[in-house]
Amino acid sequence: MSMNQARWLVGTFVVLAVLSFIWGHNPAHLGKPQAVSGAVQSIPVPKDCALKGEGCTLSLPEVGRITVQAPAVIKPLQKFTLSVSPLGETAKSLGAVSVDFQMVGMDMGINQYPLERQADGQYRQAIILPVCTSTRTDWVAILSLNSTRGDFVAKIPFVVDRR
Repeated sequence: MSMNQARWLVGTFVVLAVLSFIWGHNPAHLGKPQAVSGAVQSIPVPKDCALKGEGCTLSLPEVGRITVQAPAVIKPLQKFTLSVSPLGETAKSLGAVSVDFQMVGMDMGINQYPLERQADGQYRQAIILPVCTSTRTDWVAILSLNSTRGDFVAKIPFVVDRR
């Protein structure tokens, strides 16, 4: 191989590596992170909160109420839709909504999803949860909400259905 061919080959690999990096990373996330304007407020979750099925209504202090809902049956490796519905005037002050799924004491990888605002004011996202190799089925949905009154977080426990 000649010196020119070697330089061309190395140059091609460098360009491919840069393009792969850019393609694999969202350029919007490469900027400075936005500062939170205050402390993140914890949303109390009622003991009878059922994420699956009918859903659960949560109260955000000074903002209003939302309903969080998932289908009655959630199975690992099968797509389901999580929705957050602002009630009343809450839609006017609610901004970004995301959910992070975790299993206490286990490393299940990154399972964080931004919910997309729909034309009807609801926030929705299609989600797929991984299978736990130790057959555990207990999860926690950590719901993060940004509003004009601050940032809020709710930890909602739920159980997935076995295959």
